Amino acid sequence: MPIASLVRGSSAPAPPTSAMEMLGMGEAHDPRFAFGHPLRLGRGAEIYAEGAPIGDLYKVVSGTVRTCRYLQDGRRVVAEFVLAGEIFGVDGVDHHNFSAEAVTEAVVIAFPREQLNAWVDHELPAARAWRNFMLAKLSGAQSHCVLLGRKTATERVASLLLDLADRAGSASLLDLPMSRYDIADHLGLTAETVSRIFSGFRRGGVIANRNSRKVRILDRSRLEAEAARDTA
Repeated sequence: MPIASLVRGSSAPAPPTSAMEMLGMGEAHDPRFAFGHPLRLGRGAEIYAEGAPIGDLYKVVSGTVRTCRYLQDGRRVVAEFVLAGEIFGVDGVDHHNFSAEAVTEAVVIAFPREQLNAWVDHELPAARAWRNFMLAKLSGAQSHCVLLGRKTATERVASLLLDLADRAGSASLLDLPMSRYDIADHLGLTAETVSRIFSGFRRGGVIANRNSRKVRILDRSRLEAEAARDTA
């Protein structure tokens, strides 16, 4: 679904927000910084395409977004899953290196990049917050390289479940809206391998499915152990 299908304006359930709120710095009292606008996305909607000029940066208000790249032979790499409260669109200098798609129905706030740059140039605390955000993104990318390069299949799936739970602020109940194919393309596995590992975790009493999109972590210590080594 192209970006032209996105719904802008007051019909979205979330109001425009500010750049300070975008980086978790609270309300902005300066009206120059209140320049975000909401986009309401249908499931599977394309937010931007790989190679497109970078015009906006985005913050997820509700739902889940994936960033991905399609290889020439049709294979797909899912770079990341972006959850509510998280920022995406920082994947290149002038053009996007990945595409972004809504995994679920979602609402995001779009921030024009040039205005955000001007805000960061204007305020030292904003520049520091932006630096810390970029360092966190770099750290996350490096951790994912370790996961793909050295961890086993079981360790990868366990690590993803723990990461999603921590980012969502939940110790046990985990929303898992992405498909097994999404997870496989994120972890460099096949969907069949992902399903087999989930089944093993369920049989072992590590997790339980409340429904097809909800997972409860029953034994976090065992899941943490599985993330560190493969005992299968």
